[in-house]
Amino acid sequence: MTAKKIIIDRDPGIDDAPPITLAHGGPELEILGITTVDGNVGSTLADRGRARGRPGRDGEPVADNGASVARARRYLRPCRDMRITRWWPAAMACLALATACGGGSETPAEGASAPRSSTASATASATASATAPRPPTSSPADTPTPVPTPSPVPPSEWKHAGDAGLKGAAALRDVAATGPRDAWAVGYQLSAEDREGSPALQHWDGARWAQAAVSGVDAWHLEDVSAASPRDVWIVGNARGPYVAHWDGVRWRGWHPYGDAEDYHLAGVSTGPAGTWFTGRTFTQGLITRWTGRGFRTVLRADGQFMKITTAPGHVWAVGSETSASSGPPERGAPMIWHGTAVSGSEIQSWERALLPEIPGAVLRDVWMTTPSDVWAVGGVLSPDGRTETPLVLHWDGRAWRRAEVPVSGGGLQGVTASGARDVWISGVDASQPGRPLFLHFDGRTWTASYGPLLRTRREEQPYETSHLVRVTRVARVPGTSRLWAVGSVGEGDDEDDFVLVRG
Repeated sequence: MTAKKIIIDRDPGIDDAPPITLAHGGPELEILGITTVDGNVGSTLADRGRARGRPGRDGEPVADNGASVARARRYLRPCRDMRITRWWPAAMACLALATACGGGSETPAEGASAPRSSTASATASATASATAPRPPTSSPADTPTPVPTPSPVPPSEWKHAGDAGLKGAAALRDVAATGPRDAWAVGYQLSAEDREGSPALQHWDGARWAQAAVSGVDAWHLEDVSAASPRDVWIVGNARGPYVAHWDGVRWRGWHPYGDAEDYHLAGVSTGPAGTWFTGRTFTQGLITRWTGRGFRTVLRADGQFMKITTAPGHVWAVGSETSASSGPPERGAPMIWHGTAVSGSEIQSWERALLPEIPGAVLRDVWMTTPSDVWAVGGVLSPDGRTETPLVLHWDGRAWRRAEVPVSGGGLQGVTASGARDVWISGVDASQPGRPLFLHFDGRTWTASYGPLLRTRREEQPYETSHLVRVTRVARVPGTSRLWAVGSVGEGDDEDDFVLVRG
């Protein structure tokens, strides 16, 4: 039988190791090489392995990225970490097959990191024979790149607030509170790169966080929450289409505000004396939608996409990016703010796009209004090469929007809340402290940066290049108190984990 010559192109991880193992075992296939694409793991180690081009079974070149049969055992640990126990027997069987078929048990050179993959890549060459194992050798590629040591920070005033009880890979995307004994947090859980996951809805009763039920059919991820009182709470999320639900103190009631339309997406909600308002987008336009008491009415469509919204009687502010969803990431355009005002009474009748400082590559992710002449909007500015981001804070003083300088030079901002002009809090990520949530406080004159506890540090064998980075931090104040809640996530993909912090 003539073996069929193939090249395997996969995103190797625990799910791809078994079929690659089986491909090695039969005479029908001759593996010429293995290329990798972005998936279970990041780019750093895949690039390092591509430079080395270590030989696999029968000399086929494989990147040091988890695709090699001999390295299947490395992905048994993530299997256990994710508590997906059904994979364990299969993975053990595959490891035995790999050893029997000549995959070996090559030991990485001292200082080398665990295999991972990212961008499509193939090893350059593999000239050594695989008939006998070779001792590990050291090369410049085996030497880890030095990681800058973050500046020391004082002990955090933010404390862990217990376990939210989410399962698997999980994240919390927003939090809202009506008092010391009533707070809500939303997000997702049981997520994976090949599975959308399930909605996460958590309630704080003054003593502990407990999970509340929401349909996994209606929403895979919950994006935002707003609460006017313990009997008036709204959440938004998305599955194949957008989903809205309202808590009246007794039960949740849900709607699909745009019917079965799959090209719609909801991102924000604000409820209070001005009513309940929503922000979202289609592929080409941003949307502002209002709850009328009987249904949903879209009151504004604008080129771009809206992220969040804040309201007060007679005023609505919505922020986002002028870049439409079909044109690429929102950071590729410029920031966008729309202002709705009441001409007479409290009904919003006039809409105007705000004049902003010219800031290419910027997006606004959240907005908060303390008074009609005191509004804050936060986000980030992406560098031209797309590799770094700088914080963006804009302030409306009743006459113009101006950029505020903050004491952080790298990173992005994602949340803002305030109890008054002299008590403004902003949350996000500081690039110099990637494993800690960032908090900025404005006392009316000066900005001060502080940080949450260290959630993760870079690990030798972390599944993703960004597994040690805080991804999202959102903040909410507790009305009538000095207490603040913060929620978010650290890591990504199968290695993402939620956190809940409290201050005061």
